Amino acid sequence: MKRKGFISSILIIALLTSMFACMFTVHAVTGNAGETVYIRTTNGTPTCYMWLDASGSTSQNGAWPGVKMTQVETNIYAFALDKSYDKVIFIDNGGKTGDLDYQGDGMLYDKATKKWEQYKLSTNPPVVSFSKKDGASFSSDTVDVKVNPGSATSATYKIDNGSAVPFTGETVVTLGNGVAVGSTTTLYVSATNEYGTTEKSITLLKKEPQNIGGGDGSTSPSCGGRYSTNPDGKVGVRKTISIDGDKSDWSTDMLIAQGTANDDPRVYRDNSMYEIPIDDYAMYAAWDNDNLYIMYEMCNVQDIVAPNDDYPLSQGTLFKTQNCPVFLYLYTGKGTITDGTTVDGSTLWGSGITFDTYVDTVVAFSTNGSNGPFIYTADDDGKLDADNIVNKNTGISLDFGNAKGLSGELWGIDGGYGQYHNRVLGDMFDSSSDWVDFYAKGHDSKMDFFYEMSIPLESLNLSASDIENTGIGVMKVSTFGTSGMDCLPYDPSMNDNADQASTTTQEFNSHEKEDDDHITVPFARVGKLLSNDPQPTTTQTQPTTTSTQPTTTSTTEPTTTSTQPTSSQPTYQMGDVNGDGGLDVADATILQKFINFLPVTIHEEVADVNGDTRIDVRDSTAIQKKVAGYNAF
Repeated sequence: MKRKGFISSILIIALLTSMFACMFTVHAVTGNAGETVYIRTTNGTPTCYMWLDASGSTSQNGAWPGVKMTQVETNIYAFALDKSYDKVIFIDNGGKTGDLDYQGDGMLYDKATKKWEQYKLSTNPPVVSFSKKDGASFSSDTVDVKVNPGSATSATYKIDNGSAVPFTGETVVTLGNGVAVGSTTTLYVSATNEYGTTEKSITLLKKEPQNIGGGDGSTSPSCGGRYSTNPDGKVGVRKTISIDGDKSDWSTDMLIAQGTANDDPRVYRDNSMYEIPIDDYAMYAAWDNDNLYIMYEMCNVQDIVAPNDDYPLSQGTLFKTQNCPVFLYLYTGKGTITDGTTVDGSTLWGSGITFDTYVDTVVAFSTNGSNGPFIYTADDDGKLDADNIVNKNTGISLDFGNAKGLSGELWGIDGGYGQYHNRVLGDMFDSSSDWVDFYAKGHDSKMDFFYEMSIPLESLNLSASDIENTGIGVMKVSTFGTSGMDCLPYDPSMNDNADQASTTTQEFNSHEKEDDDHITVPFARVGKLLSNDPQPTTTQTQPTTTSTQPTTTSTTEPTTTSTQPTSSQPTYQMGDVNGDGGLDVADATILQKFINFLPVTIHEEVADVNGDTRIDVRDSTAIQKKVAGYNAF
């Protein structure tokens, strides 16, 4: 972001601009605190990143990508300088501008024309905006709503039938005092300028407080075998960690989630080993009075399983080459629970990741560090807003480096190229698979790497005592394309479509790069395990009772329907969708093909293994778990 070019070039540019009678000069002006810069854009609420060129990184208005701007009119946003700056970048949903010279107080940059102009108020009444949407709900006793009166010279608000309260500028109004659960409360605003008056209101519903019952919302058990969550009851260690790209502060007693090597989706396709592996192996945690510390290890065993496909070996590690989203999902118990969906009905950063397991905070960043880390929390309706980052100046530190795994071992299944090396879905849950320690096989540990980060507890609304007395839940998900590819703790949704061909890119790619992933397993706990089992016995055994009970009930009600086929065809056990008389990985595979509309025939009457009246990827995942020995149905 430093100014480039020779002095002579600048003089020539200045001369040319005056010759062509441009409205404004292009040289920078040093702005002072109290001045205002504007932008006109139709691409959502922008951020403004400003700095003083001569001071470099020592004088900025905040960490990248700057400070969220304030809407003053339709498509016009403002930022008030807090100190001296002479450079500016605007960032919105349509991308960022180049490094712009600040043009002085009251100047407006039009993103469409890429020109500066003097900002003048339009001949329109004020544009009033609220931080909450009309019709939203809240489950706390009270809720704070930010009110922005736009270009108003005078404004008032009132709550329900209360008295009007005058205010100027952006104001926070607290709603909910004395409002009964199940009732609504309305905030009315009247804002006036020389061109007229705008009256606007929002009505919010007060809901029952969240009742989580001490669990974590998970609907499937933790994966076992080589996978483990909080192995031996480990929940991390209280210790201060230096975030410096060196693992020497970390130790194996901090392990909270164990994965396996070479279980990334590409290994289940016949021709996908040319792709870069997204392969999580282990996650560790620590904390002190100020920070939560997370470290996770990733690996690349291409040198053992597919050395002839050189691309994944020559490209280096993710933090050098790739800009892939990474999500750290947290359940702190302090915020509104979300299922991972956003206010526009999609998912955060288009990841396709949703949850049964409780999530209330998301830390998002890129593998190469070019985006984030940002912190997102849900609104009162449990929806994430990708355009409303809670805190861009998070204080999070992130670093990475190459190093051998802390445990000194790297266990995984040898081989790739799908069926050519007997790589079939579910093999990672099979103890008889070709499990090897890749380090023992000569794997070069220089291909393995790690990320470490510190997250200020203040930014999570947590304290050290919260972690130690209550504990928090953590899951890390790595993505590639538009989908999750691996996670810690492991969830089978990461591979449920791995052997299917891509439907949007070249056919050799795995469909796992573009499918939706619904997480159901428990998170790893930091500080303290849950006081009660996140998968209580009743949750596990209830489907069994439900599935046997209808046997007696449904033989009385739909007797004619369920007994009639029995005389003409055999009765198959639940999950035996291919009808071969047994339950194995082949059933999960053919069911996945059926779900993806491939030309296969299955016994649909035994396919809905989770009893939710739908046949989808959750049923295929449950079959894989059942084959691996879990009480999945």
